[in-house]
Amino acid sequence: MENKKAIVRNFGSAEEIKIESSVLPKLQPNEVLIKIEASTVSATDILIRKGIYPLLKEKPPFTLGYDFVGRILEVGNHVNKWKIGDRVADVCMTGGNADYIIRKENSLLKVDEAIASEEAACLVMTGMTAYQIFKAFNLKSGDLTLIHGGAGAIGSTLLQLCKLNGIKTVATASTKKMDFIQSFNAEAIDYTSCKYFESLSDKSKDGFDAAFDFTNQKSFNYSFKLLKKGGKLITSAVYSSGKNIQKKTFLNFLGFGLDFGLMMMKLAWWNAFPNGKSASFYGVLDSKKNSFIQYQADFDELQQLVLEVKIKLVIHHVYPLKNLADAHKSLENGKVKGFQVIKN
Repeated sequence: MENKKAIVRNFGSAEEIKIESSVLPKLQPNEVLIKIEASTVSATDILIRKGIYPLLKEKPPFTLGYDFVGRILEVGNHVNKWKIGDRVADVCMTGGNADYIIRKENSLLKVDEAIASEEAACLVMTGMTAYQIFKAFNLKSGDLTLIHGGAGAIGSTLLQLCKLNGIKTVATASTKKMDFIQSFNAEAIDYTSCKYFESLSDKSKDGFDAAFDFTNQKSFNYSFKLLKKGGKLITSAVYSSGKNIQKKTFLNFLGFGLDFGLMMMKLAWWNAFPNGKSASFYGVLDSKKNSFIQYQADFDELQQLVLEVKIKLVIHHVYPLKNLADAHKSLENGKVKGFQVIKN
């Protein structure tokens, strides 16, 4: 069987993405073959394409795609958990932007049949990142939280979870996305303004109860400073540090790695000398690995919120696999509000 997939043969710009076909290998014991329905494109996929994502061990050529949702077509020997026709999803780091994928049976999540494939794909990695971060905040109605990148996939989902639970929110975004932020009943702060940090201070006279920040070192410092006693800062990346890098070179990789390492050291330092605040890093792969049962339970809860239309996933655009490069370019250009989806 031929498998059409988005290949990166060299680290670099979106122009390096090529759609190629190859023959699927034979299933090994405990593996299943899945026909992919949809996958997503996130900021992490861009870092992977450039070769600067710290957790990436593969070297080109490899297939892009951090997540997917699909249906099982074939099961290998000794597979007991799943059967042909079951609808499943997974976070895989690479391989999701393709027609088919082979995965171990114990890594897969169960997907509700009633959720459209475009929406289901949004939940697997990015949606779950937002949901588990929100749960970790442990906020109550009336609390005040700060969300950086509120117009993005994680940010827009966090804003809806806050709104649903009566939590007041201040969110940052670029000038053209202020109305989008305000549509979630959040106060919008333009990060391109010369009075950006002053504006954040004005919105948090008594301090924020929680903050989500994935941007850069200066912002981390300020977000932590603005927390009130008992407040929590959670981050998941240093995306701004890799935004202007074009491709992997020794110096680029070293620079990004040092920036990522500095962020982790700051989190450890802040927690080693507590002043009533805490800071932590959220990694979706670690979360799923450390507690698969909890991950599936949270995934089920998140699916239910979508089915009950308590949150509405904001899908900016749905692309065919052949136009994956366009999805990458759009995200890099800062034009995206919400999720970018690849539908097969």
